[in-house]
Amino acid sequence: MSPENPSLIQQIEARVRESTHGRIRNLTVEEIKGHLIVRGQVPSHHTRQLALHGALELLSGDRFSAMITVG
Repeated sequence: MSPENPSLIQQIEARVRESTHGRIRNLTVEEIKGHLIVRGQVPSHHTRQLALHGALELLSGDRFSAMITVG
């Protein structure tokens, strides 16, 4: 994909990083049969909520799962 037209996964990664102000570690987004899984580690429950909100700006709740751990 060209930088002018990022993939959905790239868009989600960028949005989650932006919404958490870069406070998410080991962020990965993978697609399995049209379902997206967002994984990573954050320092607090508040930051986890920010990450979820960022992903939901681009996806419907039934299209993704979050496996974001706190600590």
